[in-house]
Formats: sequence, C-alpha cells, structure tokens
Amino acid sequence: MKVVDRYILREFLLPLLAGLGLVMAFLVVERLFDLMDLVLNRGIDVRIVLKLVTCLLPSIVAVALPMATLLATVLAFGRQAHDRELLAFKGAGVSLIRLTAPLVVMGFFFSLILVVFNGSVLPNATAAYKRLFISIIRQRATVAFQERVFVREFDRYLLYFNTKEGTEGTLKDVYIIESPPRPPRVITAQRGRLQVDPDGFAVKLVLENGTVDQPADRTGEHYTRITFAHYEVNLDIRDALRGSRLSVKGMDEMTYGDLIDKIKALRRSSEERRSYEAVLHQRLALACAPLFVVFIGAPLGALARRGGGLGVLLSLFVIFAYYSMLMLGHGFADRNVLPPWLALWIPNLFLAALGALAFWVASREARWMRWGR
Repeated sequence: MKVVDRYILREFLLPLLAGLGLVMAFLVVERLFDLMDLVLNRGIDVRIVLKLVTCLLPSIVAVALPMATLLATVLAFGRQAHDRELLAFKGAGVSLIRLTAPLVVMGFFFSLILVVFNGSVLPNATAAYKRLFISIIRQRATVAFQERVFVREFDRYLLYFNTKEGTEGTLKDVYIIESPPRPPRVITAQRGRLQVDPDGFAVKLVLENGTVDQPADRTGEHYTRITFAHYEVNLDIRDALRGSRLSVKGMDEMTYGDLIDKIKALRRSSEERRSYEAVLHQRLALACAPLFVVFIGAPLGALARRGGGLGVLLSLFVIFAYYSMLMLGHGFADRNVLPPWLALWIPNLFLAALGALAFWVASREARWMRWGR
C-alpha cells in the first residue's frame, strides 16, 4: 500500500467511526423511547428490553453504515480541500480520482460485508426480535395497543380505548366498531382486559359493563341495543403485531434463499411476488450503497472546501434524497408502476449519476461551484 493510500485511509477511518457511532446512537435512541415504555409502564424486565435492542442493532447497522461512509468521505476530502492538500496533490500529479481509489476499495469491502450481512445476520436478528416480542405480548398482551389511538389491524374490528392501567393493562372506556355486519355494530364498555392464548396468537378481549348497538339501517335512526355485564370479542394478534411500530414483517425474516424460493413459488401470483422481489432487491441495493456513496462523497468534499458544517449538510441532503427514493421505489414496485429490480436500484443509479457530475465539476474546478471558499 502506498503512502498516499495510507494517508487517505487514516483521514477516512476516524470520521467513519465517529459517524457510525453517531448515526447508530441516533437510531437506537429513536427506538428506545418505544422500548422504555415497556419497562416504565408495562412492567417488562430491563434485561428483556436490552435483548430487544441487541436484536435491533443489525437493522440499524445496515442503514447506518452507508450514511457513515458518506459522511466520512465528505469530511475527509473537505478537510484536505480546506487545508489546500488537494491542491498540493494535484501539483504533484495525483488526481482526485486517484486519491479516491483506496476509499473505493473500502466501499467495495463494506458492500460485500453488507451483502452477506443483509442476507443472513439481518433476517436472523429480525426473527429473534419477533420471537422475543411475541413472548412479551403473550405475557403482557396490552403492549401491542396504544392509548387514544385507533387500532385498525384487525379485519373486522376498529378498536379505541382511553387509558390503560396497571401492568396487566386494564382498558378503560373501550369503543369498538365491528364490520361486518352491515351496518356496523358498535360496542362500548367501561372496562376491558385482554386474555392471550399461550399456545398461539388468539386474543380474547373481555368487556365489562357496556352496550352493543346494532343499527337496523344505514341511517342509524333505528337500532337494537343490548346491555351486558360480560361480553367477549375474539381477535387475532398476528395482524396487530404486523402493523405495530415495534414489530416486523414475515418476509423480513427470510434469507436470500428463502426469498428466491418464495419468488419461484409465486410465479403465478404476480402481485404477491412483487413484494418479495422488492424486499430482495432493496436489501441488495442498500448493501451496495457504501460503494456508490464514495463516488459522490469524494468530489462533494473537495468542492465544499471547508468540509465541516457544509460538508455534513450536503451529506444529509444526499442521504435524505437517497432513502426517500428508496421508499418511493418500494412503493412503485408494490404498485407495479416499475419492475422491482429497476425501482429499487434507481436510488443507486442516482448516486452514480450525481457522483459522475460532481467528479466532472471538481475536475474542471468551476469557480461557481467552490462552495464555502
């Protein structure tokens, strides 16, 4: 390894570690607010919550590493540009493309790691998270439900309650709309409690002291009212888990092999197959992101001149644009607007095109693009 390569890598690695730690801490704290509610209000053991955080770390790493790579690249070249080191390198006949070479190798190495990581470690951690969370649900069934928020995850029921009390989660002021039948049946109760089947996902909502109103027509002017002291509503916790902010989808637990087998099995069901293809291509595209962000980070850092705040601002803009396009691409794939492979790889093509443009501008050293000089 040449002296220039070692120097560039030293300039890159410290911001990389700092950026990775900062991004991961931010993403962990964002999830931690939800998880701390399990400890403070639901009586869940802190050790179980720490296990949940551990299971979440792989998904956070998969997102944080491309971000940190871009930040580190921009800051490394921005600092050198500010101190006129890039000018000295140019005077010695070393081009910006040549200086970027060791970071391209690092980006390629990170992408290889993420390709394997996203296909094995990530789905296994996701499955472990789901198993652990389901065990919590079975112990404290009310964790899946939020106060004063309409729960829409059940096929027939729209559920709302005002407060939860105690570690057992007694529900107060419960309001349920059941449809079918048509017109919908309205159920209200002063109190309710959830009973979970320990061997499955069946949940029974036991209501006390309430009424069942069944309208006779759509106008609601004529209806039948039944008053009850005890009433049971059968629910299915799997749908509630799937829609919860703290839960995961089944396909996120699949390895590449599982996804490919599922795609082959769904050849005749194009709509469902697209969802699995979208997940597969999203993992691969996101895994390749560290390589693509190097190509845009180096010229952006060189053009920003002062690195620092402006470099970080430019990086955040690129990150926001990339992940916004990734989410839009997933939606386009699900709705059959674009083929999944194209919809999910467009964000990386965007990075490549933007990087090529930035390299062209940096090589021409256009004065109107020398931001912050």
